[in-house]
Amino acid sequence: MAWANSGLYASTLAASLVGTANAPNWTSTSNKFYLTNNSDVTNYAAVLASSIYAATNEVTGTGWAAGGIAVSALAAGSTSMAPTATVSGTSPVLMVWGMTNNLSVASTTLSAIYGGYFYNTVTTNYKIIGIYFGGTAYATVAGTFAVTWSSGQVATVNCASTA
Repeated sequence: MAWANSGLYASTLAASLVGTANAPNWTSTSNKFYLTNNSDVTNYAAVLASSIYAATNEVTGTGWAAGGIAVSALAAGSTSMAPTATVSGTSPVLMVWGMTNNLSVASTTLSAIYGGYFYNTVTTNYKIIGIYFGGTAYATVAGTFAVTWSSGQVATVNCASTA
């Protein structure tokens, strides 16, 4: 099945919550974002060992290297795109994974882009989240590839209290 939606990798999130060895560092600017075509298969319920960056179906091109671009280099100009994780509220509890700036890489030539993944590069290359761009292929020709987050929020998780 091709790209159909965005999502958090459940096993990666669980590994982070329980402190599994080599759990991803969600707020590292060393993490990367890579792009894929529509042949990519999303499986947000995959076991941790299967939730790892792979070059299969990856889209690369001018200004966008294989393996993706480090989060620290994804914002235009000299600004930062540092990821943040915040928790607020009492019931339900809201966890927000956000970015301080939008994704913007100038001077790219890319084609057939349907989505992309943030993945951890600090230990094991676990995928953190998949971002689906919709059912139409995106492309750039010597232009800027950009993604704008709604209010700086990439993902939110609501957790009900059981206490």
